[in-house]
Amino acid sequence: MGDVSILDDLDMIGKIDTENMLGIEENFSEQLQRAKAIGISIDVSKINSLNIKGIAFLGMGGSGFAGDFIKNLVKYECKLPIEIVKGYKLPAFVKNDWLAIAVSYSGDTEETISAATEALSRKCEVIFVSSGGKIEEIANQSNKIHIKVPGGFQPRAASGYLFIPLLILFEKLGFISSKLKEIDDSILSIKKLSEEYGRTNPLDKNYAKKIAFEIGSKLPIIYGYEGVLSSIAFRWKCQINENSKGPSFYNEFPELNHNETVGWDRLSDITKNFVLIYFKDSKESIRINTRINTTINLIKENFSKTIEVPVTGKSPLEKALNTMFLGGISSVYLAILNHTNPTPVDKIKVLKAELAKIKD
Repeated sequence: MGDVSILDDLDMIGKIDTENMLGIEENFSEQLQRAKAIGISIDVSKINSLNIKGIAFLGMGGSGFAGDFIKNLVKYECKLPIEIVKGYKLPAFVKNDWLAIAVSYSGDTEETISAATEALSRKCEVIFVSSGGKIEEIANQSNKIHIKVPGGFQPRAASGYLFIPLLILFEKLGFISSKLKEIDDSILSIKKLSEEYGRTNPLDKNYAKKIAFEIGSKLPIIYGYEGVLSSIAFRWKCQINENSKGPSFYNEFPELNHNETVGWDRLSDITKNFVLIYFKDSKESIRINTRINTTINLIKENFSKTIEVPVTGKSPLEKALNTMFLGGISSVYLAILNHTNPTPVDKIKVLKAELAKIKD
């Protein structure tokens, strides 16, 4: 691990983060504001939502996260089943009375294109989301709704552009109540947090930098809990993978209490190199918080350290976005701390290049 003073060295930050991933994170509130405008502009007049019996999100990686996020945020309100498809094929039960939402930030994700093409062949209603690419072409050719978002980002850095319009889409289709007030509150909250977590705020006053410092060269395990905070734990794991180029794993309460909790009994010589990060909302149910408190007490000795991340905010959306923002910007600081450019994903590029050689 590098010298922690690097986190307050603006010149070194710029030299390591050459494509300004940190700046994208710092401006997340602005992305959410622009994403809200995109969502409000969506015209759903082509769709008869009363005929829809289920919803399938099609997407991979950072684009696929939009489906994870929406499903876990609205599943206690939306009365339709929601399926997440992260692959080439649709489940057999996705038929012509389903809505498929194909999300590919680049517009060229081969798994999503395959699943979306299958959805069209089954006469599903399909809505497409991308910054362009083949997805936009398919949408235009099939006369389907295409939600176009700004290009030029890594998919993981464009998450707000992907899930905020879809949240507003769900409202327009009558699946959920309006979330516009919660979106506005979340934007204000993120804007305030960006001042606290931004690069000019020093380590001793900056919680995001402190998280990166506490992880250092250790392997982080992220624990969320059922609902949207499970998706946010997964997001933390993925951001650490892609931005800081390190391994990370996640799980959720209460499921982990039925298996993983006893899995920390052995190999403490290895797990002492792990850091356990867990989310905690003081307003969550007493059963969930009792599970969290008891579990941490049972297993904390097997880790280098444990970090409690307070969940803040008024609504489930605001709580999710506040926690997500902290994880995203911390993962960039973790990359910088370890002298790693957070933007490139070279191994993914190599894989896509190999797949491009295959002639179907």
